[in-house]
Formats: sequence, C-alpha cells, structure tokens
Amino acid sequence: MPVPILRHVRHGGRYAPRSPGLYACRSCGNRATAAAFLVQSDKRLVVLAGVLQVLAVPDGHQVITPTRHCHAPHLGAGLALALRLSRTQPVHRRPEDIATAENLLATLDVDDQGPWVVPPKRLDVLTRAMDVRNARLPSTARQHPNFDAAIRAAHTRSRPPHPD
Repeated sequence: MPVPILRHVRHGGRYAPRSPGLYACRSCGNRATAAAFLVQSDKRLVVLAGVLQVLAVPDGHQVITPTRHCHAPHLGAGLALALRLSRTQPVHRRPEDIATAENLLATLDVDDQGPWVVPPKRLDVLTRAMDVRNARLPSTARQHPNFDAAIRAAHTRSRPPHPD
C-alpha cells in the first residue's frame, strides 16, 4: 500500500520523475532525490498521480513502472490473446494460471498508469502471454521493446536462485 510523503506547504506542487532517483516538483521546481528519504529495502519511492510516495514491495514481488499510458493496453492485449489461445493452445492450461491472467488483465484495465507491484506468479503468466503475443503478432514485439525487456528482467529477478 503506498504511503504519501508529506511536504512543506510552500512546495505544494506535484512531483514528476526526472531521472532514476531524482524527482522535481512541477509547480516550484523543488528537487528531491531518493537519498533524501528513508526507504527500506522492502519499499520503493514512486510517484503516483504526482504525489511522491513510499510503496511497499513484498518479498519476491517486483515493481514494474510504465513510462507511457499505452503500456497497460499493450500488456492487456498480450494477456487477452493468451487467454483466447489457451482454449486451443497450451498457453495457460491450468485453471489457476487462467485465473491469474484474468486477474492481472482486470488490474491493468483498472490501473493504466502503474507502477504495478507484481508477484512472481503473475510475472510468469505475463511473460508467457507476451511470448504468445510476440509469436502470433510479431509487430507487437517491436512496439515497446524496452518495456517488454523490463518486464522480462523483473520476471528473472523474481525467480528464486537455483542452487548449483
């Protein structure tokens, strides 16, 4: 659950990310860095609707931060395609995977701005849906390659390390 960071009243504007770890007020230009706030390892500094907040990130979950409003529909299209194909293809055969994909699709429909805190199971279902989407509609793989790569990296980070 996000917790807003209260600011002095004269800095009443709204923050926008400027670069990784740097935020600036849209009204007064006041800058803030991530280092200025006490953020524990299981939390992350984010901007939600212009308000700088601390977002709790449970163990194993990953934060996916869209940089464009079209990212949720982009992912939603992949999930919707995978859900339709799961009736005939081995995309999401298990009922719990189908339920996870439908739940994630509903989340993306409701929240098109993010950031999204995604558990490992959802990341697994999402990346499989992206694979299907990219195989069936190759042009979609080129629409937002950096964002797709960020999701795949989050999926990799969410997996427990394998003992050697």
